[in-house]
Amino acid sequence: MNDTLEKTSVEEVFEKYGEMLYKICIVMLKKTYDAEDAVQDVLIKYMTKNLKFESVEHEKAWLIRVAMNLCKDKLRFYQIHPQINIDMIKTTYSNQSTERQILEILLNLPPKYKEVLLLHYVEGYKCHEICRILNITESTVKKRLERGRNLLKKNLEVK
Repeated sequence: MNDTLEKTSVEEVFEKYGEMLYKICIVMLKKTYDAEDAVQDVLIKYMTKNLKFESVEHEKAWLIRVAMNLCKDKLRFYQIHPQINIDMIKTTYSNQSTERQILEILLNLPPKYKEVLLLHYVEGYKCHEICRILNITESTVKKRLERGRNLLKKNLEVK
């Protein structure tokens, strides 16, 4: 008996995971058009690879991992060629001032904290799931969550 899932169509994957992938990419990249490009690149990888997933969660974790890796690649490129304009994301992604303030602080956190906070609080993953997605230890996830929360709290108190 075959324990793998049939590969889902790209349209179905986009319908099911597109918003989640976009949120991940927008938080990591800070630009709407870069986030849209990253989501498109994830879907292209999905479409062009001969993938076999063990479960729906395995498929979702793969998509998240690919999205984060693509975002990290773009961020590396921007370190070499800096040109990020954060003002555009602040005005287009959030309309409520408190939410905008938290988003602004989150956007400015180091990527390693941003990743775990996003996966835990926005996507609802537990620590043991995040450690598998990011390929780090569970204690590292917990420490990054703690440090990320402390940075958020510290930055909120300053504002």
